[in-house]
Amino acid sequence: MRRSFLKLFAGLLLACIAGPRDPHAMPVIAETSARASQNPADDFPACHAPFAELLSSRTFAAYPAALPPRRMPPAAPDVSRGQAHLYSTAIRLGAREGPNFAGHYTLIRIGCGAATTCIAIVDALTGKVVFPAQLRSVSAMLVDTGDAEVDTLNVRRDSNLIVAIGTVNERPNGFGLYHFVWSGGRLHQRKFVPAARLCGLPATTRF
Repeated sequence: MRRSFLKLFAGLLLACIAGPRDPHAMPVIAETSARASQNPADDFPACHAPFAELLSSRTFAAYPAALPPRRMPPAAPDVSRGQAHLYSTAIRLGAREGPNFAGHYTLIRIGCGAATTCIAIVDALTGKVVFPAQLRSVSAMLVDTGDAEVDTLNVRRDSNLIVAIGTVNERPNGFGLYHFVWSGGRLHQRKFVPAARLCGLPATTRF
């Protein structure tokens, strides 16, 4: 999403497409990345969405979350089994930071592929770990956002809203802006704006 990310990813992507054809394949990554860093806008479509408004306090305030009366040390996450055990190190480290979402929950970002983040949600009161089926992962949308610094996952501690920008669960034609709301121990999708409409681009634009 950010220009710095686009520069690096462009080089890695081109190198992966080319494949390791010879023993000198690795230097190509750095060389290609350097070229891409000079003109990132030449490689990706420009997105002129009003991100300041889309990610404003007013947007998150529409889905308020009650905060605990006092801060307490977060409970140790239960990583004894399943996916939680597989990602135990990342979950433990993330949980230590304390709640950042929906009052007493911690949304933890786990790298799980090129430009893709997997999501775990930990209850800081009980240590319960949830991998929401509605938002297992989000992959970055490769666009030039100019001077706007835009994250793929956007949350606030005093809100039940997650704003995801990219494509969720690796849907090939699902790029855009999503609203998910935490309620009843699960996420519910409330909104989707396709990338072309979000960015003011032709419907035929590929992301």
